[in-house]
Amino acid sequence: MNKCRVCGNESGNSIHVAKELQLGLGDEFQYLECSKCGCLQILEIPADLWRYYPKHYYSYRSASATLDYSKSGLTGFKQRFLLHALTNYYFGKKGFFGKWLAGRSILSRDFPLWVRRQRLSLDLRKDSLILDVGCGKGQLLLDMHAYGFTNLRGIDPFLDADVFYDNGVKIYKKAVENMEGKFDFIMLNHSFEHMPNQLETLLKLRSLLKPKSYLLIRIPIAGSYYQRRYGSNWAALDAPRHLYLHTRESLNLLATQAGFVVSEVVFDSDGFTHWASEQYVAGISFEDPRSYSVNPNNSIFKKDDIDGFAELAAQLNDKGESDCAAFVLRA
Repeated sequence: MNKCRVCGNESGNSIHVAKELQLGLGDEFQYLECSKCGCLQILEIPADLWRYYPKHYYSYRSASATLDYSKSGLTGFKQRFLLHALTNYYFGKKGFFGKWLAGRSILSRDFPLWVRRQRLSLDLRKDSLILDVGCGKGQLLLDMHAYGFTNLRGIDPFLDADVFYDNGVKIYKKAVENMEGKFDFIMLNHSFEHMPNQLETLLKLRSLLKPKSYLLIRIPIAGSYYQRRYGSNWAALDAPRHLYLHTRESLNLLATQAGFVVSEVVFDSDGFTHWASEQYVAGISFEDPRSYSVNPNNSIFKKDDIDGFAELAAQLNDKGESDCAAFVLRA
C-alpha cells in the first residue's frame, strides 16, 4: 500500500526510481512522493543498508581537533579570545566587538552557515550539555570546542568504536534509542534523514531534552529548486541512505505530532548539491577521481563555476527555495 508514513495520505501519491550515485553503485530504489505533505520516502529500506556506509564514507574520516589560523597570524590565546567573542555574538549575546568580528574576521567562515545566517536565541552557555546525534567522527563537536563550548557529546551507531578526544569531547558508538540523560541542546546535522523511525526518534529526542530546551534538525528539503531541476540526479536524494526527504510542511507536521513547536527555520545550502548534481548528470560519482570532492584540479568545474554555485545557493537561501534548511524545535 502506497501510504505516506508521515501524514497517512493514500490518495494521489506517486512513485519515483532513484539510483545510488554517491558511491557509483547504480542500485535502484523506489521512493514515494506524498501528494499531500510532499515528503519523499523510500518504499523499502534495504536489509543490507549498512553496505552503503563503507569505512571510507565521508562522515567517518579522521577529524581534526584544532582550527588552524596560523597563516593569518592567529594562534594561541589571541585565536581563542576571538573565537569565543564570535561565539558569544552568534549565540545571542550583545556586543559591538562580536558584531564587528562577524562582518570582518576570517574566523567567522568556519562557523556553520545556519549559525552565521541568523543569530538564534537558544539560551546556550559555554558549559551547556550538548549532544550531536549522528556525528560521525565528531568534526563539528571539535570545532565547537574550539569556539569555547566545553560539555560536548556525540553518538553514531555506524562507528567502529567509541571515540574520546583529549580535549574532553566524547563520542559513543550508540543509537539514539539507547541514549540516556538530559541535555540542554540536541542537534542532528544531516542525520535525521537517515533514520527509519521518524516519529519515534523525535519522541525519544524530546525525552532527552531538559524543559524549555531546543532541538536543531538540519536536513535536505524536498520540493526545492534543485530537486525540480535535477530530478533523480538531485544529489541530496542520496538513495538509499536518505530514507526521508521532508518538505517544510511534512517536518512541521511530524514535529507537532512529537510535541515540538518549530520556532525558526534557516535555509543554509552552500552550493554543494549544485556541483554534485551536475557531476551525476555527467556520470561522475562523488568518489570518482574526476569528482570535485576528490581532486578539484581534475574536476569538470573551474573556480568561477564553484563560486557561481555558491552565489546561487545564497540567493535561493534568501528566498527560502534552496534544498537545505535548519529547523529549530522547542520542546
